Amino acid sequence: MEYFFGIDFGACNLKCVRADEFKLRAIKLNTSDDGSFHTPSAIFYNKTQRGEVDKIIGQTALNQGALEPENLIVDLKRKLEIKDWRKNIPALGRDVAAPEAAEDIFKKIYAFAARNFQPDDTARAAITVPAIFTERQRKILSNAAARAGFTVDAIVNEAFAAIFGVQAEENSLNVIFDFGGSTLDVSVIKFAGAEVTELVASGLNLGGLDINRDILEKILRPKFADVLDAAWDVENSLDLQLNFTRRLKETLYSDFEESVDAELVEFRPGFDKIRLTRAEVEELLEREGYGEKITALLDEIFDELEQGADCFDAEDVTAIWAFGGSMHIPYFRRLLENYFGAETFDADAYEFDDDEGLAAGLEDKYLVVAGGAANFLRKREKIRTVNVIPYRVCYSLGGALKLGIAKNSASGFETLYLKLNLAELENFGWKIELYQAFANLSDAAYLGEVKLNPALYSKAEPPLLKLKILRDGKIRLRIFERRVTDGAAEIALVEEFEL
Repeated sequence: MEYFFGIDFGACNLKCVRADEFKLRAIKLNTSDDGSFHTPSAIFYNKTQRGEVDKIIGQTALNQGALEPENLIVDLKRKLEIKDWRKNIPALGRDVAAPEAAEDIFKKIYAFAARNFQPDDTARAAITVPAIFTERQRKILSNAAARAGFTVDAIVNEAFAAIFGVQAEENSLNVIFDFGGSTLDVSVIKFAGAEVTELVASGLNLGGLDINRDILEKILRPKFADVLDAAWDVENSLDLQLNFTRRLKETLYSDFEESVDAELVEFRPGFDKIRLTRAEVEELLEREGYGEKITALLDEIFDELEQGADCFDAEDVTAIWAFGGSMHIPYFRRLLENYFGAETFDADAYEFDDDEGLAAGLEDKYLVVAGGAANFLRKREKIRTVNVIPYRVCYSLGGALKLGIAKNSASGFETLYLKLNLAELENFGWKIELYQAFANLSDAAYLGEVKLNPALYSKAEPPLLKLKILRDGKIRLRIFERRVTDGAAEIALVEEFEL
């Protein structure tokens, strides 16, 4: 039998939903048996007395990792954004790179997902990623899931997957606002019968992890540094303090109180002195510019839509679908209400109950993305999807990013000659790095690099770069040089690469 799985590989939590021809079912990944269908995105390498290494994910990994932090990896999704990230794991006696850790996590997910499978059963999967993930990062996750046992049919944007997990109206214009632990993803999707068009997608490297760090460093630490440092006098004290801050924040916003005492979250000496208030958090968010960054992103998205063929603006939006743990905080719900109007998004009326059933459209804040991805696979033969996601491929010689080519350029499109700075090339070891970025180049993500062979160049003239989009979506780099042969000047091709 063929099963469809939607896997939301989140920065803070892992979620998985299985679909067959008739129904959707959440897969319980939480080994702590607390009844929830999501589990923390963490893996712990546990060396047993027999000398073997068990790989444990979820809350159990966090619990054991508190005692042996050197064998714990958390926030892997963000580490995929870091070039060549790796960590030494003493239990294994070697380094573990981000792709290997991702594969180990997917193997555990597969073990839960394929439980009770028959020999001829197939696990087809759609994996969701942030809109700002590069092709390289998507490939890492796709390969990791495939090696774990899944047949990967699609890597889709989280916000795009979510539209298949809600009950969108016919002929509607929908904004998907997915504000999770690592990223904010926003997509504007036109839903018209059997055609689903993603008109624009963008995002920010901004999420609950950033809020936790700001609360710790700019509210708690200035007042309670001595208490916090005494409580966690270990090598990974920052990770443990950030985890405590996360739980303190979640308790503050789940108990509908204006303040929370730290003793309710962690019973340690001196914690009776620590109190966090909603007023402090909201003042912090305003001071640190969270609202300005999100508003600027929305402005950028709708400026682009207004220039498109349909000339959409914010007043044309039919519905706002907001998900992610960061939406617990009323500050962000009010921001959406102010931007789109209370008739389109009512901050006070919006529901976030975890126990909303899958049968009600998967409008649960945790499962809507994974459920939507599974639903997408189940329905894809009956619908037509159109993705129009503009982003740019930029290049760098070790310094500032320079604009290269739009990834949405038609297959076969090639840039004019782009002059490379010879001195910059030599200083950077004759490497060219490529990055993916939206309008805000400061949020660029590493895509890959090529290394030129300096022996092939005369170095009398600056090399020239051309970028081309190939039919399979890859990027071709061709490097030329002006040369004089038999008295005639020509532009000669020197090297060629594909990424």
